[in-house]
Amino acid sequence: MQRQGRTQGPPLQYTIFMKQYISIFTFLLLLSPIYGQEKEYKVWQFPKSCLPVIDGNDNDWAAIPESYVITINDMKEDEGKHAKPDKSTLDIRVKVGWCTGLNRLYFLYEAYDNHWRFSENTLSTDIFEVVVDGDRSGGPFIDRFHPSEKADVWQRWFNFHGCQAQNYHIFTPPHGDDWCMLWGPQLWLKEKPYADYAYQYTFKEGEPGKLKLEFYITPFDHADASGPEKSVPSILQENNDIGLCWAVIDYDANPQNKDGFWNLSSEHTMYGNASYLLPFRLMPQE
Repeated sequence: MQRQGRTQGPPLQYTIFMKQYISIFTFLLLLSPIYGQEKEYKVWQFPKSCLPVIDGNDNDWAAIPESYVITINDMKEDEGKHAKPDKSTLDIRVKVGWCTGLNRLYFLYEAYDNHWRFSENTLSTDIFEVVVDGDRSGGPFIDRFHPSEKADVWQRWFNFHGCQAQNYHIFTPPHGDDWCMLWGPQLWLKEKPYADYAYQYTFKEGEPGKLKLEFYITPFDHADASGPEKSVPSILQENNDIGLCWAVIDYDANPQNKDGFWNLSSEHTMYGNASYLLPFRLMPQE
């Protein structure tokens, strides 16, 4: 007669190991929005004696090698309008720099567009949208992504929106004397000494041509709506990563329908969630 014994389960140590493994795996999944995009870009370190003069010229950037340049080939049009770049209609090159002891990020943005739209003082114009998270803490930072549904609309705007990461909608070219829309109540962030800018272009509305934009911004771990005296600037340190990303919003003649949203991130909502920004390494001097 065949004896039927009790079915043996896995050893106790194996069960404990698997529970620990699953817990660790689950924890890593929760972190995946921050660390899921592994490509890391480089931020050139300027010596203090060679800081770029904000004048719209690229002479101060000539020493930066091509390995630091980020182009439209690194970006994708994430609204489904273009499968790949067509440089005869839009071409982009971006360099980013920093200097130890200065909590500034310097940018040289060069773009060719076959149809520049900028005369209308709205957001339906050509825009270079830059998002920065100085300490790479990640997470949502605009009012519509506030984690609490019970939060008052004004509390979301003044105490949350743009506080731990910042979004700059930079007009290309400027709208009169206004160079960008700082998306948040911290309007002091787009003024000196926290930002400066200069453009170089010769085209007119609707024409093709090349634009150069040189500027710097100052990232803040906490940017307070009431002003810099209640804010905490990011401390930029060599070999640290910051969270950074940008998108180019391209309009042609039709203000009701953009021609493309070219994004460096693989997540469209990087504009309001810093977990979808990319790591940029603050490089030593070369």
